[in-house]
Amino acid sequence: MNWLIIAGAIAVFVLQTLSIHERKEQVPAMIKQYENVPVEEMAKKFGVKEKDLNEIEKAVEKAPVDIEDITSIVKYKPQQLKEMLVKRIIIERYYVEEEIRPYILDGFALKGLFGHMWLHGGIIHLLGNMLFLWIFGNAICSKIGNFRYALAYIGLGLVAGISHLVFVGGSMLGASGAINGIVGMFLVLFPQNEITCYFVFLIFIRPIVKEFTLSSAWMILLWLAFDILGAMWGGGQVAYFAHLGGFAGGVVLAVLMLKFKMVTMERYEKSIFQVIEEYRHPSAIEDPSAGYYNYLNATVNPQQELPLVPIPPVPFEPKTISIDPVEQPQTIPLGPQKPQDEFIRFACACGKRVKMPAKYAGKTGKCPKCNARLKIPEK
Repeated sequence: MNWLIIAGAIAVFVLQTLSIHERKEQVPAMIKQYENVPVEEMAKKFGVKEKDLNEIEKAVEKAPVDIEDITSIVKYKPQQLKEMLVKRIIIERYYVEEEIRPYILDGFALKGLFGHMWLHGGIIHLLGNMLFLWIFGNAICSKIGNFRYALAYIGLGLVAGISHLVFVGGSMLGASGAINGIVGMFLVLFPQNEITCYFVFLIFIRPIVKEFTLSSAWMILLWLAFDILGAMWGGGQVAYFAHLGGFAGGVVLAVLMLKFKMVTMERYEKSIFQVIEEYRHPSAIEDPSAGYYNYLNATVNPQQELPLVPIPPVPFEPKTISIDPVEQPQTIPLGPQKPQDEFIRFACACGKRVKMPAKYAGKTGKCPKCNARLKIPEK
């Protein structure tokens, strides 16, 4: 289902680009046509509301748009230049994007609420969003199932759009809010997963590429911090509150799914609650008989408020059991055992570090970097 959503977003972007391509070529001619027409009169002709016109004028004051195709820009005075920029935005939004405008989020219309998450502002916007959806969405989709994943994606997109309308208002498009919701679910369900990253820099026009792995939790929290700072500072063309609303919705959804057992964690997986619990009670992880589990299992009279006292572990000694009278007797320890490492870590010949669940020991797999066949070593 995640691949289907990615393919759908790409298909919509192609249709979106085709729908505006022909009209976009007419922008310079239309700017010249409306050169001497007052802004208010032009706005009325294109059906621009007074509130929207004020927002456009404020946007021009703060961050002028690209004007590279206005070849005669040097002949305008500052006020005339401002008016021409406002006219350009009006033409782009209400003429070039006329066919897709009903699906851009701008108020609580259903077309905009459901349609904005499938539109993008350019190829870079699309590729960036699809990269994040591919990295985080596949794991969530396989964990909760295709049908639930589709509902979650659309629902988180709605939450993100409503958050933007409530806290900021104005028009907005893009799948970033819905994708941030998927990222929030990933943080709750897979906080210990690692992500392979690539750092690219140029030295004398020669690209140098370095690979490193980073905990998904740290990357997600760093990205969340950028969104919080962006929302606090404001400005720019990024819908920060849509990001934050979608992320919060994803966290809440994942927590509810865990609480109501709509998803179950595998033996080799740990949710964020399990990670926090292990951090708070490390002794219980090192030795299950250390008293913490007994503490959890202790019972009290509901009518009384009695302190829960951990029960000390019961000492035990290894017993000797004869397996076969012909062979030497084997000593089998009885009682609680220290849990083994649940992952096997090893390296491929290409240098890629690999981490696999212990249950796959002795089986054959592929290196995620060079695709070489690897035999997972025994523990």
